[in-house]
Amino acid sequence: MTQFGGDIGLEPSDIMKLEPEITYITGNTNIEAIALVTDTGYQIAYASLPTYTVDSDALSGIASALMMTGKMAMTSVFNESLSEAIIRADNGYIVVTNAGRFVLVGAGRDIKNLMNTVKVFRIAAQRIETNFPSISD
Repeated sequence: MTQFGGDIGLEPSDIMKLEPEITYITGNTNIEAIALVTDTGYQIAYASLPTYTVDSDALSGIASALMMTGKMAMTSVFNESLSEAIIRADNGYIVVTNAGRFVLVGAGRDIKNLMNTVKVFRIAAQRIETNFPSISD
């Protein structure tokens, strides 16, 4: 039997390191959906409110596309790595944050809490990156 995440080198102990960070985010933000994915869109974790209508594969793919496009733009324009991308509309937002080997993505409609969400994502991403640095680092 194949272990979840085994095909990308995750052990059960790794999943245990990631779980508290997802809990930290969901406990401190008003987001409607969260995913932890690789930069190629492989889904590690996903959680959403029952009222959220985008499926996990779509959100994971969106995160991957936004991260790859953002990385290309930042490298081309500033010759720097991408830390995060914030996409905002009148009635919602998506936050995509680089977290070492992984990418955190969250979606919500509570615009007044956007900056709190960004702050919480930055803290969690830093802790995840400490445990799971980028392969290229």
